[in-house]
Amino acid sequence: MTTPGDLAYKAAMPLVRVADPDDPRLADYRELQALGQRSDPRRFIAESELVVERLLRSACPVASVLATESHAARLGPALAARPEVPVYVGEQAVVRAAVGFNFHRGVAACGLRPPAQRWDDMTSETCPLKNVPEDMLMSDTLARPSYTIALAQGLCDPANVGAIIRAARAFAVDLLLLDRRGADPLSRRAIRAAAGNGFAQAIAGVSDLVATVERLRGAGATVLAATLGPRARPLSAVVRPARLAILVGSEGEGLPEALRAVSDAEVTIPMAPDVDSLGVAAATAILLHALAGARPPGV
Repeated sequence: MTTPGDLAYKAAMPLVRVADPDDPRLADYRELQALGQRSDPRRFIAESELVVERLLRSACPVASVLATESHAARLGPALAARPEVPVYVGEQAVVRAAVGFNFHRGVAACGLRPPAQRWDDMTSETCPLKNVPEDMLMSDTLARPSYTIALAQGLCDPANVGAIIRAARAFAVDLLLLDRRGADPLSRRAIRAAAGNGFAQAIAGVSDLVATVERLRGAGATVLAATLGPRARPLSAVVRPARLAILVGSEGEGLPEALRAVSDAEVTIPMAPDVDSLGVAAATAILLHALAGARPPGV
């Protein structure tokens, strides 16, 4: 059965049929297995119908889509809205061979990294992108009368990064700042854990976290550090300020003393006495729900 979405998609752009997994136009996908979990400095790969649809409906540049014909048809309306994106369609065996492993999702897309999320060589003092988030995103956010900023320090697990991105999107965080020494938010695992929500979430990497926190405070933000320390106030006792920044720390060590020292206060989630901590993703979601809530960004 042909749906209106199918017709709109086919009218917007003809399918580019591919029968050879070694087709040069599929080079981005063939390198997926070779990259493993390493970051590509120029691009990222989104997998699954839901995630690809969210990518297509976002403002992110998309280099191409690779899909079976049935998946391309179901993505018809989203593809019709992006007629500039080439869509390569092949049999499942061709798609699987091009990707290089048992790829059963049936659709992938190659996106181009925004400058603020380029994770390559970000610790280098000569990196020209080092101050991109301050220049491109932080200034706009800090100029607002009300906002929520979350900063995550040193997260090594891409799944935790993805889960925090998903929570940030769910609870209307205006800007999510990620430690560039941590996991890449556009790695395959992080994108999957975020369910594609990162494409609509303002995210930037930071290299000097202490300087970033000092800048937030200097611009009028109240900075709360999530800790288990004796100075931490229970979450229920915290009154949300209009300009809020929430800091969360690495999975094993938590926030270092240097970041706690430049924060305005520490906050903790009360738990049963025989439980030492929550995972960082769960704790961040609870903090954001309590302090940010599902409000429109900037309100």
